[in-house]
Amino acid sequence: MKYITCLSKGNILKLKLVSTLIFLILLGSCRSTSTLSKKLNNVEYKEISKITNKTPYDPRPGMQRLRDARMKGNRKIKKPMHFLVFGDSRGSDQMQKVLKIADQENPQFCLTTADLVNKGADSIGVELYKNLDKESGWFFRKYPTWPTIGNHEVSSLNTGINEKTYASGVEHFGDFFGIKNPYYSFTYDNTKFIALDWIKVSKSKERLAWLEKELVEAKGMRIFIFKHRPYYTVGSKSYEDVEGKSTIITELFTKHKVTAVFSGHDHLYYRTERDGVNYIISSGAGAPIYRLKREKDAIIGDTYYGRLNSSETEYKFHSSKGTEVLFNKPMYFIVSVLVYKDKVVIKMIDTEGKIWEKYTF
Repeated sequence: MKYITCLSKGNILKLKLVSTLIFLILLGSCRSTSTLSKKLNNVEYKEISKITNKTPYDPRPGMQRLRDARMKGNRKIKKPMHFLVFGDSRGSDQMQKVLKIADQENPQFCLTTADLVNKGADSIGVELYKNLDKESGWFFRKYPTWPTIGNHEVSSLNTGINEKTYASGVEHFGDFFGIKNPYYSFTYDNTKFIALDWIKVSKSKERLAWLEKELVEAKGMRIFIFKHRPYYTVGSKSYEDVEGKSTIITELFTKHKVTAVFSGHDHLYYRTERDGVNYIISSGAGAPIYRLKREKDAIIGDTYYGRLNSSETEYKFHSSKGTEVLFNKPMYFIVSVLVYKDKVVIKMIDTEGKIWEKYTF
């Protein structure tokens, strides 16, 4: 019995030693993971914005956390994919109402259609990006928000857009958002998102070659394009600015089965389907709503909202069924996008929470 008792104590001692060894291994592993995390964070946040003196509002770290959580099967990461699209605030006070309703929607991430500042180049750009930081930084930090470059991001006081203002605007954009390239792409959950900048792709061999490469590589994936200048509109932009017809670029979108193209620039809401591609203007984040000067360019099944061409104070919402609502004050809005396995559902939602359109494609 004594021998058995001694043997039991020996086993217990061995068990304790093994347990201690396992604990030390795990502790070392945790320390290694902690060190690795710091290194990753140092890479992600190594730069400080010259404009805000903070880490840039770079959407990539937040997006990576979403990917990691989805890979681990985190139930908090909602399915379907949910993102918002908005743009053209240009420093308006209405932006806070837009961000409030956007926050209530609790998206996974957001896309912008640009013109979040009224002037983005030179010293005025620095000043206006500082204002954007104070007013909207909380939202950009809470939700990964993917930016794009519009004409206002690359313009300055008392000048048009030129090489100097473009370079300055792109620099400030990169400093604020941490994204140095004016056009780029990212993927999430078998979906490719392609951001295009202000310069027309059709007038840049470099951009055209890059876009074609991105589209070819996205074969078998769902594809969304987001940018500032639209391809179709019912608003106030000229035909030189927005062609409103099939072009070499829209033909590429059709060829590669792009799901939807989101844009801004013409301050209104417009949804149309052309040659199998859905085109949506989400440009209601606070800048003045534009007139429906090109309403005749709409086709059957289109939905749009804007200011009446014949009035300074009357606005119209035209549904896909042809019914219309008139009102005497502007509304501002976001577009919510829900991506299911076999369909996409978009909703136009105003700052009061009213859903004006729900459309599935």
